[in-house]
Amino acid sequence: MQWFPALRAAAITKSEDAKAKGMEEVEEGLLRLEEAFVALSKGKPFFGGEDIGLMDICFGSFLVLLKAREKLKGEKLLDESKTPSLCKWADEYLSDDTVKNVVPNVDKIAEFIGELEVKGQS
Repeated sequence: MQWFPALRAAAITKSEDAKAKGMEEVEEGLLRLEEAFVALSKGKPFFGGEDIGLMDICFGSFLVLLKAREKLKGEKLLDESKTPSLCKWADEYLSDDTVKNVVPNVDKIAEFIGELEVKGQS
């Protein structure tokens, strides 16, 4: 998944041009992931069907970071108008009893990311 390195680079660069380019790459990657989800899930709630599988866990490990970045920056990375299936998947995934008992709190992660960015600017 090349969108995550682009997201990380966009978060730490000071150049607005590089940041914009990185965020374009993130959007393109998420659009490709949307297409993959639609093809693989075949209308089911998760990548592999009715139950959470390996691909869900892999992408799910990045989901809290995406949600934290959205909260911190006030931007929508998973946008219902562009990635409706991934948005629905994210809601299903994060509301699953198994997942919600182990994922970190989005607010705490957003706070941590904000602190890292402040340290990186000084």
